[in-house]
Amino acid sequence: MYKEQRIQSLRDLKNYIYALDEDEGIRIFGKVKGFERGGFIFVGIYLGKYCVRVCDRVWDRKRKSHSIGNKNNYLYFSNVEELFNFLEDNIERPLRAWLY
Repeated sequence: MYKEQRIQSLRDLKNYIYALDEDEGIRIFGKVKGFERGGFIFVGIYLGKYCVRVCDRVWDRKRKSHSIGNKNNYLYFSNVEELFNFLEDNIERPLRAWLY
């Protein structure tokens, strides 16, 4: 079983993004307008580009945790600088992110 690893800082986040493999991803609590609770931001690599999935972040009262909602949007970035420009404006502070 694989356990997610908490990402503690923006510097660590950037380092993990640089080192991402296609079978890894990063989950970040977002503050994206138009998405429930600011959404989740998932970062991965697909066909040599950074793929970002933004989706609703729904609170599940029974499980007392967040889950993924129905609304989704996909964005693609050619390099880390473009990706980080998007992330700087759309991630919740303080940072809540995990490598999986």
